[in-house]
Amino acid sequence: MENNSLLVTSVGPLKGNLFGETFFYNLNRNNFDKISAAALFESKFGSRLFKPNSLYVIVGTDSGLLPKFVQQKGLAKGSRYIFIEPASVLSQLQGFGLLAGLDAAIACISSDDWVEQSRAFKSPDYFYINAVQSFNAICAENDFIHEYAELSWYVAENLSRENWNNNLSLGNETFIANQIANLADNKLPAKLLKSAFVGKTVVLLAGGPSLDEVFPWLKLHRHQVVVFAVSRICRQLVQQGIEPDFIFSVDPSELSFDVSKELLCFSHKPFFIYSYHTVPLLVHQWHGLSFYLGHRLPWKSELNVANLNSTGPTVTNTALSVAREFGFKRIILAGVDLCFTRDGFTHAKGSNEHLAGPRFNLTSLQVETNSGDMAPTSCDFATAIDVLRLQAKYITDNGSQIINPSGHSAKISGIDYIPLSDIVLDEAAVDVCALVNDKMVNIEAGNDVKAVLAELHRVRFKIAKVHDFSQTALTVNANMYSAEGVIANYKDKKKLDKIEKTLKRDYRHFSRLVKKFGIRSFIKVAKPFDDGDWTAEEAKQLGHIYYEAYRDGANKLLALLDNAIARTNARQAELTSAPNFDDLFTQWRKDRSFTRAKIWRQKFPAIGLSESRQAEFEQFENLSINVLENAATRHFAKVKCHTNLALIKQQAAVLFKHHKVESLKNLLLGLDQYRQQEETIGYRSLINGYLAELDHDDTAAIAAYSQLFEGPSTLLEDALLRIANISIEHNNIDNSCMSLQCLSQINPAYLPFYAEVQRLSGELLPAIDSYNAYIAQFPEDLLVQIKLATLFLDNGIYDAASMMLDYTLSKQPALEAAIALKNRLPKVTSAKFA
Repeated sequence: MENNSLLVTSVGPLKGNLFGETFFYNLNRNNFDKISAAALFESKFGSRLFKPNSLYVIVGTDSGLLPKFVQQKGLAKGSRYIFIEPASVLSQLQGFGLLAGLDAAIACISSDDWVEQSRAFKSPDYFYINAVQSFNAICAENDFIHEYAELSWYVAENLSRENWNNNLSLGNETFIANQIANLADNKLPAKLLKSAFVGKTVVLLAGGPSLDEVFPWLKLHRHQVVVFAVSRICRQLVQQGIEPDFIFSVDPSELSFDVSKELLCFSHKPFFIYSYHTVPLLVHQWHGLSFYLGHRLPWKSELNVANLNSTGPTVTNTALSVAREFGFKRIILAGVDLCFTRDGFTHAKGSNEHLAGPRFNLTSLQVETNSGDMAPTSCDFATAIDVLRLQAKYITDNGSQIINPSGHSAKISGIDYIPLSDIVLDEAAVDVCALVNDKMVNIEAGNDVKAVLAELHRVRFKIAKVHDFSQTALTVNANMYSAEGVIANYKDKKKLDKIEKTLKRDYRHFSRLVKKFGIRSFIKVAKPFDDGDWTAEEAKQLGHIYYEAYRDGANKLLALLDNAIARTNARQAELTSAPNFDDLFTQWRKDRSFTRAKIWRQKFPAIGLSESRQAEFEQFENLSINVLENAATRHFAKVKCHTNLALIKQQAAVLFKHHKVESLKNLLLGLDQYRQQEETIGYRSLINGYLAELDHDDTAAIAAYSQLFEGPSTLLEDALLRIANISIEHNNIDNSCMSLQCLSQINPAYLPFYAEVQRLSGELLPAIDSYNAYIAQFPEDLLVQIKLATLFLDNGIYDAASMMLDYTLSKQPALEAAIALKNRLPKVTSAKFA
């Protein structure tokens, strides 16, 4: 069965509005009836589509009107535009010439051409300077034709993956900023624990749905294994009463703190292992022993010691790599699913993702699980599977075993699927603290504060020099050109050359650091679409951008270094029983490190405090509690958008289109988990109708769709369309007529179908009325005009046929079908009156 084979609901007829704009009715419906497309685009997008040196990726063209609007407004200098349409829509737009005459900087393509077009438009260069923007056109947001949802997901996931890959190859300012911010706490390199657990078994707990399955087994065997946990599952572990031995974190974003903050609820016993660039809110507030991964400092320094790397891309990859370096013989993965449950959950119970509800914006991408089933996944997870496969090969080739006990997890070569009940553990208990202490003999954390401060002051001096040179260069560059835009004083040019030599020779390490920190600003000097033919004014502007990038990068680094110096001084003060509390409180508030007050009190419990000081400490305690108890985080708000019921309609239509029976059933399971069940009734009816159709039970399908007559109006058109298709397939004229009458009231694009059914049922005049009503709204649809002329001709209404054909030929004089019908009129007329 080919869905929608009888009633075509693609782009629909062409329609014009009062503002002289032409568009496909089914793409935009009535969007442009009362307001012009240009005015609507201006209101919706404003200046967001016209930033210079940007790459815009836009799903949909709004019948070609949006790229024309962009062109008419004037393309931003150095910017490129990629409009992506479903292939079927693109061919119609091209066929009717709606994409003609566009500038070379505007490309209208299908998803099949994405790789080639993004390469031609140098998308990596735009990603490097954070200048890739993505939007949905109005037609894609509305998605009346059920073609844009899947395309939007495809584009969003591809852009996300490309952005991540390009940022990874380039480096990230945030990494360096966090590295400097964490310097006061980056004391112990994780390499100290290398080979500390030779021959032991570790259970690595991640956040996938199968995590819940391992808790009873883990509680039973807790003493026999070492437990690694990614920081995002600390909430669930606290709820389960399980304290891990090691907690891992690598994410530099503050969203990571939102999902990981419960690690602060554990005792001081777990060890925190984190990447040097982990979000400082976690690093600064940890109250136990911690070990950092990677380089301590982002510049060449004796303080950088040999260390374990922070292997990515995810925290699970990092923990797995560390498990190998620590010497574990057997690594058991729990919650490492990399695919979703049948009912749309992506993470374990208790996580923000699970609390938000099932995810309704999944694509049709699937992977095989350990149990042999197929499960939905995302592009990000699919990439992670490939990385984990390579990682598993390296680890197993070096003599360790990796086990995943969940049948619902993605099947990955190199990882053995062994159910928990079949895993045999050593009876002897593992004393984690003793094994760590053996490696920590003669190692004391925090004994190099003076060396750290000296290093910070040394580098600050050098960066300040880079700043001064760049500021001088900016002044020289600004004064070097005459009013005519040519170099007026070549002595100034020599000054610039000397400054550049000094930066590259005497301050090369620190110039590189400034460039590395502000690399995106430096890349702007070499614009993605630079023809290399600069005017003197442009050369002056580029010089300004170049030295401004130096100056601004140096300024940012100086601010970070000053903060790091103040923070390191505060850490030193925290080691004393009588610090300057005003300075400490200022630093803690600035860093939002409220739990450090509690850490200090635990370190010096016997120290008496004045009543006012005690009140201040209690204030910090309350602030810390408020942060931990706040559930309305930005992360929770972000994941809730994936559970929006409005996504169900699009997802169900895509699955029905691809005949994905099991996925549609899984969508129903997801609705079972939705909190407001009364809101799901209409969506259930629609999905049950789809399932009945795919099961060839048309009676049940019509019964399910009929329930939507009293349901959400947003679903009514979909239900009526399916009823009409089924009725036409079974030659049920009454049902066909009823459903098409209702459809044509919702969407006049169905009037020709309604007219045809009326004609077949012998209702000639109503059929003529329906055709006329349609033509009045869509006077450019010549095919329907030919159909109406033929209807007149076949029924002997020759004057009307002649008038209709004259009207059609006035619009397109060479239309062969109209000419052929026109040539029949005299013969028929003479025969009738002979």
